[in-house]
Amino acid sequence: MTAPRRLVTFEFVGLCLVAFLAVCNVTVFYNLFGYLASLGVPGTLRGLVVGSAALTAMALYLFASPFVGVRRAPGAMVLGMAVLAASGWAYLAVRAPLGLLALRVLNGVGSFLMGAGATSLLVTVIPPDRSGQAFGIYSVAILLAFGLVPTVMDAIVPHLPGPAHGYALATLTILPALAIVLVVRRRLPVLSRGAAHDGPLPWPEFRANLLARPVALLLLLNTSYFTNWSSLFFLFKGFALEKGVGNVGTFFAVLTGIMIAIRLLAGRLFDRVSKIRLMAASFLTIAVAHLALLAAGAGAVPLVGALFGLGLGAGYPAINGLMFDYSPPRLRPLNANLMLFAVQGGSFLGPAIGGALVARSGHAGYSAASVGLALAAVALSAALPRERPGLARAADEEWHRREEPT
Repeated sequence: MTAPRRLVTFEFVGLCLVAFLAVCNVTVFYNLFGYLASLGVPGTLRGLVVGSAALTAMALYLFASPFVGVRRAPGAMVLGMAVLAASGWAYLAVRAPLGLLALRVLNGVGSFLMGAGATSLLVTVIPPDRSGQAFGIYSVAILLAFGLVPTVMDAIVPHLPGPAHGYALATLTILPALAIVLVVRRRLPVLSRGAAHDGPLPWPEFRANLLARPVALLLLLNTSYFTNWSSLFFLFKGFALEKGVGNVGTFFAVLTGIMIAIRLLAGRLFDRVSKIRLMAASFLTIAVAHLALLAAGAGAVPLVGALFGLGLGAGYPAINGLMFDYSPPRLRPLNANLMLFAVQGGSFLGPAIGGALVARSGHAGYSAASVGLALAAVALSAALPRERPGLARAADEEWHRREEPT
């Protein structure tokens, strides 16, 4: 049997760092809603301005992903960096609502170009038998951006003239990302072996791929996962205030800490156990956690956070690893980017639907719906085929033969 190729290479670590820096330029806008209020932007427009970046990226991941392949990825990333840098500094001058809306659309374009390019390259450097571990580590880079940027910016912004200067300064993180991409670009002929037909996917093939049972189910499952996660992230503080729970920060610290620990420490376990069973168990744990949240007293909230961390921590590597495993190499960049479309979709649907449920049925109604969504995901998991498609399996066997030392 061929020994597994190393996962931790310059290319893999570099692309994880690029993803981290790209997300830094997204999370820096965590205080944008308040900044818009300080500019006098009407409350009816603030949500549209804030959400327009995610909606733009969501549309691009669905419709433009077929045009971003391995060969185009470095150019797409460099263009995305230029767009993010230009729009970031433009916040210093733009204050009108329509202008801010245009900048947020540009933020979405830049985020898509960087994210799609990085993901397209990432799936070419992951050894076929280490997909779960790879996506676990990759996701930690993203989680760290969400955890670090608000903390750092809260310390910096009081010493700046205003939040817009923070948005501009954050674009300086693009410089190390650019250096990494330029190095990876020089190594691209090695990374893209077997990508001779790396061109835009014809619409019939794109449609057939999108409707293939494993792909369609995993997109639904990823949407469900991020709907649950994003709704919890945005709605928990309201639940805590309603129930008189004061340790909101502790809840998220425990939840995020468990997620990171699982993804770093589980390592090869993500690839040695059945990813389908692991994913189903993750959604079942999320359902139990929502039930426990309703019954828990204030003292038990950190324990409930740990329960959520277990479910959410194992779910992402399993879902994304499965998409990698089911996809033949030619379709992996596309399908990885379609998974990011599902991320954007879930991140939009979570607070939108969750907020409506809270307004209509209270937090109990929201939790009941979340339990139902998680259990539906468990049922969908059972519909996934147990055998990988022959084309993907044969291609990975050939990949291993090429990697054997001569």
